[in-house]
Amino acid sequence: MSDEFANEEEMTLERHYEKELEPETTQSTSTVLEIQTPMGPVSIDMKQYHDAKKAVLAAEKKAPQLPLVEQLMNSFIGPKHKRDSRYWSGKLGVFMKLHFDKYLQEEYDVVDEFMVDQGKIRAAMYETIEVQEENRVRFLAVGTRFYQSKTEAKHQIVTVSTVDHDGDQRFSVYTPADLTVLVHGKEADQLIGHVESDFYECGILKGAFFDLRYNFITRDKDIDELIAWDETVKEALWKDIIGFQKAMPKLRECGVPNSRGVILAGPPGTGKTMIAKWLAAHSDITCILISAEMITGRNDIKSCFQMARKLSPTLLIIEDIDTAGALDRRASDHPLLGEFLQSMDGIVPNHGVITLATTNHSNKIDPAIADRPGRFDRIIEVGLPGKDQRFHIFHHLLQKLDIARNVTLEVKEKLAKSTEGLTGAWIRAIVQDSLILALSQDKTKIGKEHLLASLKDVMERRGLAYRVAPYAPPQAKPKADVYVQ
Repeated sequence: MSDEFANEEEMTLERHYEKELEPETTQSTSTVLEIQTPMGPVSIDMKQYHDAKKAVLAAEKKAPQLPLVEQLMNSFIGPKHKRDSRYWSGKLGVFMKLHFDKYLQEEYDVVDEFMVDQGKIRAAMYETIEVQEENRVRFLAVGTRFYQSKTEAKHQIVTVSTVDHDGDQRFSVYTPADLTVLVHGKEADQLIGHVESDFYECGILKGAFFDLRYNFITRDKDIDELIAWDETVKEALWKDIIGFQKAMPKLRECGVPNSRGVILAGPPGTGKTMIAKWLAAHSDITCILISAEMITGRNDIKSCFQMARKLSPTLLIIEDIDTAGALDRRASDHPLLGEFLQSMDGIVPNHGVITLATTNHSNKIDPAIADRPGRFDRIIEVGLPGKDQRFHIFHHLLQKLDIARNVTLEVKEKLAKSTEGLTGAWIRAIVQDSLILALSQDKTKIGKEHLLASLKDVMERRGLAYRVAPYAPPQAKPKADVYVQ
């Protein structure tokens, strides 16, 4: 019997039944319909048929309609599945999503990719992010992916990427509930944990140089030429930080603590930040830079030390530690002091973490941090540059500029001798001001007269600055810390 014929028959039967239910116009009250067919007589109780049909229609109206994305997911991996979900803040979440792509692509193919918006299937949403060496990569910000194993036909995975209203990157993984799906030999229902562990072992941040906001910093291999070294300071830093890195695996193997803290102290402008970047340039391990303005809450310090441990061995550089949250007990409020203490020497050991902190005022750091091995073991003083260092700074800066013939080595020697007590920052100011003065006189080259005039001006300004904010060197303390003068 064709569908058209069946539908016509059904409508005829319904009309007959409805007529039977009308107010009695005949003596017949039966709802049973007798039909003669080629196969013999057939009896149909039209009341029962009508009531059953109404019940089915009512049930269909009451049944909840599954969201479209769930319907598609059920058709791919089945109606019963396991779900794992996690989120990470900002750029860290982006890097995690990129690592998921890399981790899965070795064994799985993407067979479908989409997003559902207002009940309609649309193209997935991609964004771009800058990574190392100013390269930019695209990543799936919002969308659903269906993955199919390259070797096992029944092994299928669904991932869902979303972004919260506050910028957190969320990632969810769905796998069949009645099947053990494997990725790299491990169960896929714990895929997020496996990928996260792999990320810290060999991901984009491992061995990189970046700041607290996950902005990558280029390691400058030519930075040696920019520093006018006090050789004693250089030797101490190389031994206590670069040399210590090589000893860390052996120390851990022997059960000896392989973490270390070093404070780099000295007046502003003596090149402490540049020295920290020099150490990062000569380190083959993960380097993380924290500046005081990046610390906006208590969890920033804790999370940064956690990251340093996960990516160890790590060199953690904290700029201006004395200003990062008032680390002086004499201050009325020091909300971050406890977190520093806990992070540096708490329940969780900082295996493989070297902490380098710079400060303009080492005497303002609380003794609980500076006067205890296991937190900071060394204090290295970066003093004002000597005459030879000042000559080196002048010579290096002027090499990059056009100078007149009267700027001889003797002039540079005179400048170096006349700038006793100045930091490298003040010397740079002299050279910069001399260029501005030359240009203001329509000169194309810096002359001796411009340098001497700028020297006089800077010495006057420097005197004013020191009257406003004098530098108080730290007092000697009877402890095991090493001071390098």
